[in-house]
Amino acid sequence: MLTPRERIMRVLRRELPDRVPLGAYSFLLPRGTIERRVREKECGLIHFERVYTTEMQNVEISTKEKWENNEKTTIRIYRTPLGDLYEKTKLDPGYRSQWTKEFMIKKPSDYRIAKYIIENTVYHQNYEFFVEVEKNIGEDGILIANMDRTPLQRTLIELTGTERLCIDLYERADIMEEFFDSLRKKQDEMYQIAADSPAQIIHNWDNLTEDITEPRLFQKYCLPLYNKYGHLLHERGKIYVVHMDGKLYHLKNLIKKAEIDVIESFTLPGAGGNLSLQEAKDVWKNKTIIANLPAFLCYKDEEFIKRFIRDLLIQVPKERFMLDVSEDLPQKFWRRTLPIVADAMQMYG
Repeated sequence: MLTPRERIMRVLRRELPDRVPLGAYSFLLPRGTIERRVREKECGLIHFERVYTTEMQNVEISTKEKWENNEKTTIRIYRTPLGDLYEKTKLDPGYRSQWTKEFMIKKPSDYRIAKYIIENTVYHQNYEFFVEVEKNIGEDGILIANMDRTPLQRTLIELTGTERLCIDLYERADIMEEFFDSLRKKQDEMYQIAADSPAQIIHNWDNLTEDITEPRLFQKYCLPLYNKYGHLLHERGKIYVVHMDGKLYHLKNLIKKAEIDVIESFTLPGAGGNLSLQEAKDVWKNKTIIANLPAFLCYKDEEFIKRFIRDLLIQVPKERFMLDVSEDLPQKFWRRTLPIVADAMQMYG
């Protein structure tokens, strides 16, 4: 019998495992009785760390906390010689992740300051820490080196939000191209560190969905970088993974051209996706698909869950598919659902 790590690595390399793997992001699997139970049923840990650390030079960062609208808000202020920017975030009560309430870039003149911050960020390799974490995980799962999002997606998700980005792409293309160029140059540095690192799997959190990153934007801003970094990583024998958890039907043929190995957190139809698994596996014959576990299963009975897993696994190419807890599950129900899913994966996988 393969270990969880061996099983997942076979699928990432498009090799036949003994059965379809089940995995879970370590930060979405709270430690305790249920976590132990599902891991004993061969659910592998999917853990993320960086192979570099960041240093912001010539930038003073301060943090304040306030209680707003019955929740704690963190305000992070960046002071530079060109001016100050700030962002507001709140903590998700369930999985303790940060959610942005106010983005750093609020008007076109803010790009100049944000560009200064980016250009004064220095990256230092952090290989020894990464190796130690991988040793600690052992055969219980895999360790992935996570990278910053590509410039368009990083700007959209972390720096501006949808409305600001769309307005500025249309009205201030000159500013945006200059800003993206600064982000690209820094990302080149990150990926060189990753390529030289001991990490086997390199991951990009792009959170792609065609609702916003439509084919024209994808082809201009995402595809060239996937190919550039994919080529670099493949020369070093590494596996390149991109988190694409949205609607992908109109992007599928462009994704096919990308030099990436794994479509990660693929959303199934019925759970918010608009591309069938059948079509995805037919179009992406040279890529592994890691589907996220649909949250709606948490509201179904045991018989429905097992039938769903059985019917899903009948469809999949076992050498390039796995199921993963990679999106939030309802806090009140995941403890009942995950052991049932783990049983079904062992039964039908």
